Amino acid sequence: METRRNTDRPAEREKARHGDIFLPVNSYHCLVPLTYRELALHWHEEMEITLIREGASDYRVGQRSFRTGEGDLILVPPYCTHSAFEIPGRTMVSDSLVFHLDLLGAQGQDLSASRYLRPLAEGQLQMPEVIRRPDKGYEEIRDAFLAALECFQNRPPFYEMRLKEKLLHTVILLFELGYIREPGEGRSAPSGRQQLKTVLQYIAEHYREKIKVAELAGMSGFSESYFMSFFRQYVGMSCISYINHYRIQKAAHALEETSGTVMEIAMDHGFDNISYFNLQFRREFGMTPRQFRMRQKEGA
Repeated sequence: METRRNTDRPAEREKARHGDIFLPVNSYHCLVPLTYRELALHWHEEMEITLIREGASDYRVGQRSFRTGEGDLILVPPYCTHSAFEIPGRTMVSDSLVFHLDLLGAQGQDLSASRYLRPLAEGQLQMPEVIRRPDKGYEEIRDAFLAALECFQNRPPFYEMRLKEKLLHTVILLFELGYIREPGEGRSAPSGRQQLKTVLQYIAEHYREKIKVAELAGMSGFSESYFMSFFRQYVGMSCISYINHYRIQKAAHALEETSGTVMEIAMDHGFDNISYFNLQFRREFGMTPRQFRMRQKEGA
């Protein structure tokens, strides 16, 4: 998770690096609306756990939308789209840990990797989007998460091993208490995870070019009509809206970080019509690109 005041604001796929190859984990402290208005729709290959410290906001994780409250634990599996939205007049403070399951041994050859961690990393298991105070084992899971967060932030001696131990303990609790499990009878694990990953990755790599929905449907192995329904179901918006959303987020980065004109930035981010770019930008941020750039400079 990241903040809109940051220059590495999230977008599909997140360009932020959650740690590094040696310790693929990072923590994020977010405040709404002081540091961002909307946590834009994004995904990453890491697992994410977020604790709502205070206040409330609206979240979407995968196909489910819900309102969070103080104390809620939000679970985001790898490669799952998620976003958060400000509730007008309300605040929200949260802390997150984003960690790659390879840190815990998902690519190992032992039984714990093959039975639990790798299936979790590959989307073969299911988990709830949120765990609340009345739920079974809530305090134990929350305390395990906070212990991992404190270890990462304070970095005591041998913190690398301690952090791995505490994150693994948190994941074990989620398995042990039945929150991470195989799909129940009549249900299946997210069957579209791989197709969605392929499509989102393609958009991330080709967003500057013209992208046809029929082309995306073809690489998914779906008819165009089924693909449009599938995409809306999993992402929460139409494919065209998502492509515009992604391009606008990238353009916002460029407005903050470069001196290019609005026209140059629009053309470089997949828009061949400046009026359409301005319209989509206003819909996304509630202001024109020029107003956005000036506000970012004033807040720097």
